[in-house]
Amino acid sequence: MQLPGNIIANADDLGYDEFVNKGILQCFERGYINSTSLMTNMDGFDEAVELIHSSRIIGNVGVHVNLAEGKPLTDFKEDFLDPAGNFDVGKTNKVLINLSDVGKSAFAKEINAQIERALSRKVNIIHIDSHLHLHTLPAFYKLFLAAAKQHKLKIRLAQTYNEGSYVKFYYRKYINNLFRKNNCNYSNRFETVERFLEYKSRADKNLKVEVMLHPWISGSGLLEDHYDKDTLTRWITFLKNQ
Repeated sequence: MQLPGNIIANADDLGYDEFVNKGILQCFERGYINSTSLMTNMDGFDEAVELIHSSRIIGNVGVHVNLAEGKPLTDFKEDFLDPAGNFDVGKTNKVLINLSDVGKSAFAKEINAQIERALSRKVNIIHIDSHLHLHTLPAFYKLFLAAAKQHKLKIRLAQTYNEGSYVKFYYRKYINNLFRKNNCNYSNRFETVERFLEYKSRADKNLKVEVMLHPWISGSGLLEDHYDKDTLTRWITFLKNQ
């Protein structure tokens, strides 16, 4: 199956576990996706690296920086961890602008450590994004931009459409313009599959659009999107009709 040339169909969460890894590999094999983002702090990381090196079909690999779950790779601040030492998304997702210099340094160190773990395994990394879009939060976007520039990587835009909040829309527009100004944007637009299928960007072949999917092999052995199985079904239907 051939993806339109202006579409980046990115599978998030490679490296999460064996079921996600198998689902993403299957999507590459079938031509449903042409890009993926690798989690370097989760249980499926080693298997994912082996798949990347053994399968020529997995390409356009990025790092899916994870400050939301799993254990950090660095000696991280306990303030943002749960009692078991895992990231607590209830804490990291609430970080807005009130982050101390010590906190910024700790997060920057962790972001770079996750990128460098992939590089240390000789994975050819070309872009970064983040689990649950934490890289778009006010306290984090400059840290991610700095890491992207340091490692010469592209970065995922924040959602480029209005979800009904003009405050969020213009804030995201501001940081996206900053990414573009630094020539770090991975695409011209970033949209969910649902938004892409309904919006005019679907018909504009001059726009490079990144759409996000989350493939996995379900407990019943089916290839699905683990956030919403209908998403992958609608995406495959769209591709078949091209």
